Amino acid sequence: MRYILLTTIFLTSIFAQGQMDRRNMSDADKMEVRKQRMEQLSNQKESTMIGVQTIYLNLTPDQAQKFFPMQNEYKEKVRNVQKKYREKVGKLRSKAKDASKFDVDTAIKYQLEMKDQLAKLESDFLKNTTSVLSNEQRTKLVFQEEKMKADMMKKRIESKKPEMSKRNFDRKKK
Repeated sequence: MRYILLTTIFLTSIFAQGQMDRRNMSDADKMEVRKQRMEQLSNQKESTMIGVQTIYLNLTPDQAQKFFPMQNEYKEKVRNVQKKYREKVGKLRSKAKDASKFDVDTAIKYQLEMKDQLAKLESDFLKNTTSVLSNEQRTKLVFQEEKMKADMMKKRIESKKPEMSKRNFDRKKK
């Protein structure tokens, strides 16, 4: 009994010390910890996506070695185009003190330019995969995003089914 009490006190003091350390961190330190955590999560997500794509596209190790650098370059270009768009719209917002003075037509023009650039980048990326992927793999790649969205939607619907059927059961009961 005494051993359990001492262990509990010891563990509580360690936990409290950790909480105090966290509270005493400066905002910059907290931001750095958050940044590291976000980077770690991003790396995990990327690794998972590589595994999923490798299986989905049935890539050989040689194909994967050539394909993923191409895809990473494509994704970086996409991020740059999106960043430029956000910067342009941000400047429009900062110029307009009032929402009614926001230049919607220019924002629409910027969005159209961004979508055109993204479509061109995607087209170029898909054309460049001919040297690495088979026609069947390229077809899967073209429809991968749509398939993943459909699968996620299916999972959401299935996760809500028990809840919905319970509600319907309760209605029939009356």
